[in-house]
Amino acid sequence: MTEQAQTRRLQDTLTIAGSAVVAFSVWSLAKIGMFLKFADKDVLSWLLGLDEESLTIAVYVSLIVVALVDVSVRAYVGMSARAEGRGVRKGPFYLVVAAIVAIANALSLAGIALSASFALSPLSMIIPVLIEATAIAALVLVIRSSLRLRRASETAE
Repeated sequence: MTEQAQTRRLQDTLTIAGSAVVAFSVWSLAKIGMFLKFADKDVLSWLLGLDEESLTIAVYVSLIVVALVDVSVRAYVGMSARAEGRGVRKGPFYLVVAAIVAIANALSLAGIALSASFALSPLSMIIPVLIEATAIAALVLVIRSSLRLRRASETAE
């Protein structure tokens, strides 16, 4: 494969993987929605020592803040990857953020695996595991493609 074709392939991969990272922000919102729907308020109330009304407000406010931060971070990583895939030179900061998000996703995946024993059926855990694994794969693909594209452009110069 020629050097130009390799560069174009890496740019296309980076654009597609960046789009996937943005799309997985919807999954993050869905996870937060499921937490709100299925969280055991008695346990949360006991842990935080709040009455039910205060607990509900605290949980909703906290989760809205977390959702906004998560969606913003994923959008930043995804849009930066897409821009770099289109030839706009980006700094390395978004790759560091992508690595942090990938680690957070891996921890989330571990949490899903640990909570599988509490699930009503193990089958109900398959979809979240597959989605988390795919989100991690998209982030790793962004990092890998960006680093390879940068290396290829350095050797071309």
